[in-house]
Amino acid sequence: MNDAYIELREFLNSIPNGFPESESGIEIKILKRIFSPEEAELFMKLKLSFETVEQISTRTGVDVEYIRKMLPVMKNKGQLVGISKGDFSLYRIYPYVFGIYEFQGSMMDKDFAAMAEEYMDSTMAEQFFTIEPPMMKSIPIGIEVKDDTTIEPYESVAALIEGAKSWSVRDCICKKEKALLGNKCDKPMEVCLSFAPVPGFFDNDDTCRAITKDEAYDILKMSEEAGLVHMTSNYKSGHFYICNCCKCCCGPLTKYISISKNAVAKSAYVAVVESDLCISCGACLERCQANAIEMKDYAEITDCIGCGLCVSTCPVEAIKLVRREKDDIPEVPANEREWLKLRAEERGLNDDYKKLL
Repeated sequence: MNDAYIELREFLNSIPNGFPESESGIEIKILKRIFSPEEAELFMKLKLSFETVEQISTRTGVDVEYIRKMLPVMKNKGQLVGISKGDFSLYRIYPYVFGIYEFQGSMMDKDFAAMAEEYMDSTMAEQFFTIEPPMMKSIPIGIEVKDDTTIEPYESVAALIEGAKSWSVRDCICKKEKALLGNKCDKPMEVCLSFAPVPGFFDNDDTCRAITKDEAYDILKMSEEAGLVHMTSNYKSGHFYICNCCKCCCGPLTKYISISKNAVAKSAYVAVVESDLCISCGACLERCQANAIEMKDYAEITDCIGCGLCVSTCPVEAIKLVRREKDDIPEVPANEREWLKLRAEERGLNDDYKKLL
């Protein structure tokens, strides 16, 4: 049985996101918790691009009725993405992160949380959070951008929400994991938003709660007030989620602080302090989720990820977001496919992963 899970580990690691082997083999235990052997075998026959049940059957030789029976179950277990309309369905696989792990809310208990924590602190973190391009990028709080530059759609949470036709929310898996391990933070937990370009996409999804567009905006407002950073995929088009993250729980933010500045892609904006206005009250220091502020005679900001949380909390409006100099704005891949290509090159992968596209 272990052979199937070792093969699955290698398969997931062939995806540019990565899923490396650890010394303890804890990742095999994680895969056993998530997948049955039959699910593992079928998962490895699927692709990163959408296919119909019939296309999968024709390409793989697997019985079409078996696939039709298995894939909805696997979708509801957070193993893959599925779109269904009547009798028509499309499916594609997830990488481990962002993907399978984030959709294991119903699976997450104390034992699974301990395993996930151990794996994230092993070779997983070193590989995942140091290699470019980063998986996630900070999105500025649009209402706090004071200059007259154009905000691109991928830089605006409002544009991402408005571009969708269905919305959902689920518990933050990172916060849930930490809470189960006795490290619960005081931030709201049900804050992970997903959205889709088709109506009713989440109506029968067991991994989330379908919501309205207005409710999505309410969650964004609540998250900002709680001091959470808006983050999404680090590319320009094809977004399907907005995470609302804190430095005590969120993998990318904790690793940005402790391991590598490659863990989070910065937004095109940076916080600037007007020193003559700053009263050194420390409000921004408490709110910063990137440990980017040091309080001296006035607030000094370095390694700013450009989220704007310090701007919205400053009682004397001494901080503003401005667009970075052109040479300092991080390059953003056009879409997921370009991100995968760049990530594969950085990891030294050969072209085998392209067979999954």
